[in-house]
Amino acid sequence: MASRDTQLHVVFGRSAAATLQQSLKVASRDGIVVAPYDDFSFGPIASDDAIDRGRWVEAVLGYSDWQRVSLESLPVLSASMEAYKPPIAWVSPDSAQSVAGFLWWLSHMGGRECLVLEVSGLNLLGPDDMSKHIDRAELWTFARRASSLAAWKKLQAEDAPLRVLGRNGLVSAPIEYFDQALLGHTTPEWQKMARIVAGVLSDFHVSGIFQTGDLVLAARLTDLAEAGILGWRGDLGHMARCEMRLPQ
Repeated sequence: MASRDTQLHVVFGRSAAATLQQSLKVASRDGIVVAPYDDFSFGPIASDDAIDRGRWVEAVLGYSDWQRVSLESLPVLSASMEAYKPPIAWVSPDSAQSVAGFLWWLSHMGGRECLVLEVSGLNLLGPDDMSKHIDRAELWTFARRASSLAAWKKLQAEDAPLRVLGRNGLVSAPIEYFDQALLGHTTPEWQKMARIVAGVLSDFHVSGIFQTGDLVLAARLTDLAEAGILGWRGDLGHMARCEMRLPQ
């Protein structure tokens, strides 16, 4: 059991959470790192119904085990509420998943005091670089916290298929939002489905704004193929085993 002096760190991304664990060792700090496995940049968010999210992900994105992912995220909330010291939330403002996860988490904190640490490119940092930020967490003003909660309530009311980063933060988006980007990386010649997805992910890296992951992008390519917009051959269920091209 953690002592009262143990600091709880909440991170909204699996890779960043693993790196933070190493960072704490580098900095010789005691601490517990938790991370919700769910990605609230997509799917229904009007409620915390894991069954509803699981059904949506299976129907729209073709992944059949998301209910478990949603349920495994809930202990993060109980750990945050039970922590003796105010938990520290690590947020990457250039990642839609990180921002959405943070807003979801903050909406469950009620009046519980918490610290926030915003670090751009969090998922790209190594343990040494991440350890430099450990002491930079800040207590948000009431106004900033209220503004963030209001933004999340608006997104919940809209309950759109996707949420992406715009000029003023996270905004709702249709499921077809990434279609043009995907088509922009598709050619008349056959190429691996995984290569098309990698092209869009590379664009995110260049722009410095990480909007979504391969799960959403692969699902959209599958829908485009099934609609006849793209030619395909192989196994649509596996990016590495399927090739696609623009219609001849």
